[in-house]
Amino acid sequence: MHDDYEVVTLRSADGLEASFAPRVGMACCSLRLGGTELLGARHGLAAYASCGITMGLSLMHPWTNRLSAWRYTASGTTVRLPVSPLLHTDRWGLPLNGVQSSGHAWRVEDSGAGARSAWLEATLPFDRDRRQLALFPFPHRLHLRAEVSGRTLSIATEIEATGDVPVPVCFGYRVYVRRELPRAHAEIALPARRRVVTDRRLIPTGATEPRAAQTCRLDAGDELQEVFELGPERRLTVVADARQLTLESLAGFPLAQVRTLKAEPHVMLEAMTAEPDALSRDRFPVATAGRPYRAALRLAAGNLAPEQARCAA
Repeated sequence: MHDDYEVVTLRSADGLEASFAPRVGMACCSLRLGGTELLGARHGLAAYASCGITMGLSLMHPWTNRLSAWRYTASGTTVRLPVSPLLHTDRWGLPLNGVQSSGHAWRVEDSGAGARSAWLEATLPFDRDRRQLALFPFPHRLHLRAEVSGRTLSIATEIEATGDVPVPVCFGYRVYVRRELPRAHAEIALPARRRVVTDRRLIPTGATEPRAAQTCRLDAGDELQEVFELGPERRLTVVADARQLTLESLAGFPLAQVRTLKAEPHVMLEAMTAEPDALSRDRFPVATAGRPYRAALRLAAGNLAPEQARCAA
């Protein structure tokens, strides 16, 4: 149990433990290495279940981040979004982070463990929920496989249409990397990339700017916000509290985001299949029946050696 919700916990032989909550959007609510928590819980599973406040490692589906309006046209279909308990909004009143799945929507199909790894497979039959289809009328199923091995958590996601209509693919995974207060120092290593220019609402303007690889040193209260197109190097690394966590986009995630806020100690990393508001702009890949869209990412955890930890402090 985690926050009174049932979880499935995967354990590797090297001491990495990942806990998933099937009744709360299949969120990975805990990632521990040697008993030390690596993810930020923020307001916990209850807030995620009731208010859509992301935490830990969260899947945002069928769109990530925000839409620019309560109406979108995608794949030839115009949708006017109603006020719904399955939708949540940002501070500008815009629809945020997709459609919330019901508590029993996800189905754990299989789980198991071998000598050095453990895994689970789960399915979200989006096509069977009329309330969800009213907000995103593209019948499909989403399949997720998570595996821990060594000090790595790997997640593979597949979306396939269950009808004749192509399914817009705009989902993403958001990771909150924990860092301790009051010190809350962190270093973030970012690869060479193209920054996606956004307006004050974080909606893309259509412009991009090249950015060289860099390491950002952040102290408590420092803020950083950037959406970007990834180049050949697709790893983002956070070093905090003598721990290191690397998010690597293996396939199907051409964009990423990094964010820190004064009000929170966490570093947020995100792997994205499409940019914010892509659903409104018809700028997304599609999944069809017989031709699913596949995406995969990896989280690699580690502890710094004492001399490395001193240099990072």
